Amino acid sequence: MPEPPKHPAAESGAVSPKLIVTVATVLLSVCASVFTFILLSRAEAWMAERREANYQYEPAYDNPAGGNDSVINEGYGAETNAYDQSNDIVREDPPPQTPLNPYAQTPPSPQASTQPSYTQPYTSSYTSSYTQPYTPQAFPPPNAYMVDNASPDVRYFALTFDGGSFANAADDILDTLASRGVRSTMFLTGEFIRRYPNVVAKIASMGHELGNHTATHPRLTTYADDRTQTTRANVTRQTIAGELENAARVLADRTGLRFAPLWRAPYGEYNPQICRWALEAGYIHIGWRQGGSWARNLDTNDWVPDEGSPGYRSPEEVVRKIVGIASQPRGLNGGIILMHLGTERKIRSQQVHIILGRLIDTLRGMGYEPVTVSELLFRSGIDVNGLVGVD
Repeated sequence: MPEPPKHPAAESGAVSPKLIVTVATVLLSVCASVFTFILLSRAEAWMAERREANYQYEPAYDNPAGGNDSVINEGYGAETNAYDQSNDIVREDPPPQTPLNPYAQTPPSPQASTQPSYTQPYTSSYTSSYTQPYTPQAFPPPNAYMVDNASPDVRYFALTFDGGSFANAADDILDTLASRGVRSTMFLTGEFIRRYPNVVAKIASMGHELGNHTATHPRLTTYADDRTQTTRANVTRQTIAGELENAARVLADRTGLRFAPLWRAPYGEYNPQICRWALEAGYIHIGWRQGGSWARNLDTNDWVPDEGSPGYRSPEEVVRKIVGIASQPRGLNGGIILMHLGTERKIRSQQVHIILGRLIDTLRGMGYEPVTVSELLFRSGIDVNGLVGVD
């Protein structure tokens, strides 16, 4: 019996349409599976990131031993909060009923900068606005060469920012302050000025006050070794004068500007002897309000990057703490708040400076007004120029 004729494609060795459809179906299934796997992986990673960003941290940790509860951070911006002047005593007088907000205005333009040149003695731009300085009963303290908190009788506070190693938060901070017409005081090291002269010029052009944070950000006391503020053996009157003068020289050489007669010790390490030496060099030491625990001081701990550290605080914790202090009778009066111009925190939602605008708005709504350190002291009865003998 003769064989049936073969299909021409079979004779030529071509693949049948049925096989092609089968292979295509398998390939499409594999591609769909890979795409689905990638999509689900990305979705899971995104959700994990959101969970991390929205994680609510435990309430503020209070160190029962007193002082700062944060570990010493040898890197950028570490502060110790160790020198307690006990200026954060809450007084039971009722707050004023009418909020004070005399400086609710548009931000000053760069052309209208009041920052003095280095060749001219520094004078507060606010001094001419008052015929008599405020004379409180409990201020100034006898050691007015070192101030952690201004008068508890004035309903003003100062936002201060340290510039040491990084400036990656500076633009956000400056934009926020400008949007609310707020001027602050920024303490800069010589190294910061060398790295970011344009940022420094921008800070000054926007009307902010410049304070001295030393040239090289050295450790001045033995606090990191023994938790005491004993002057280190290699730190002398000449050391302090040299650090302050060298930073001022860098500022003058790079920007043509000068510091206000204000300085802040690196790491919060200082004592009366060091502050007297600095006063001889023309600078009053400006700290920030101290307390027996983090919950009572005005350090934002924005300089602590490690979430595993007991000193780590989320932005929301910072807001709750400061607003809680301000809610007490005269709670924020004369307060000096510590923040930084840079951050090592990688997740933006955990960078403390993002709450700055909300914090200013909330505190103003409570009747407090942010001013520079020089004005805060002037309203408290201290003329910084007279204290340091500026010609």
